[in-house]
Amino acid sequence: MAIATLQTIANIVKVSRSTVSRVLNNKWEDFGISQATADKIISKAKDLHYIKNEAARSLREKKTFTIGVVIRDITNPFYSQLVKFVESALYTKGYTIIICNTGYDLDKENGHINVLLSRRVDGIILSPIQKSIKNIFKIKDRNVPLALFDCKIDKFDADYILVDNEAGTMEAVNHLIAQGHKKIGYIGGDSYDSNNRLRYAGYRKALSKASLSMTEHYIKHGSYTFKHGYETTTKLLRSSDAPTAFFAANNRIVLGACKGIMDCGLQIPDDVSIIGFDDFETATMLPSPLTVIRQPIQDMALHAVDLLLSRIENANNIPYMTSMLKTEFVLRNSTKSLN
Repeated sequence: MAIATLQTIANIVKVSRSTVSRVLNNKWEDFGISQATADKIISKAKDLHYIKNEAARSLREKKTFTIGVVIRDITNPFYSQLVKFVESALYTKGYTIIICNTGYDLDKENGHINVLLSRRVDGIILSPIQKSIKNIFKIKDRNVPLALFDCKIDKFDADYILVDNEAGTMEAVNHLIAQGHKKIGYIGGDSYDSNNRLRYAGYRKALSKASLSMTEHYIKHGSYTFKHGYETTTKLLRSSDAPTAFFAANNRIVLGACKGIMDCGLQIPDDVSIIGFDDFETATMLPSPLTVIRQPIQDMALHAVDLLLSRIENANNIPYMTSMLKTEFVLRNSTKSLN
């Protein structure tokens, strides 16, 4: 079977090749082409299984219509959901994506960025590793449009999509304090990570506002992993001065912490209360569904796409923007009042 071309469709419908092109590129209204003619062309294109010549389109418009999406941990539900929403939004705009997973590895991040630049992507959506300033400058030096999400890089101007980590954490810790908890542990991620720093700041501010002193051995920074959550929780609960509640800085940490609590022979929330940052499907399936701080993942994705496409269309003609989105406190059954 011969491959259908624009001219094939034009010959059958008895219109010009340019008319077919305008209809299939959704520009028919701009040129006064009737709805009836557009419907005929679209119907015939489907009948003939017409496939656009993307190479020709790229040459004509000087774009590849591909976007690089670089994330830190594709196995984390937060990132996998975000990629899903980004892909869906970009697909409707005629773009495909190349997904790259760094695994919090600077060398991998550098390698992925090199590949994306070599493939001349039209833009990059990046969740950077905190220490990746050299990698990011490489993108900027090539004048490739860039949107950064989920991490603020100090002294680097760019379009950012962030959530209010500090306010979200304060809301969680304030809830625990209102329930009468004074011994509240903080299980955080990497101390250099901007999200962890802001979540920790929210924890400190909530305690300070309630005139509660911080107990240093209740505060454990480490990694955003199940292992860190588990080991930290079991160690603290077996100490002579154990917390009555925990705030866990992400979904992996909170799952590890929950397992640690149960392995210590304790019950949530009867013996220990806990709140995690990030909502995820498993949070509702635990014996005591988790109270969490939910990030607006779909809104983050849509803001990232909008900012990036605006940058692609307007290059350097618009100022850098930061979208700061609010979190949501989701109350379930993992906390208990001591009052």
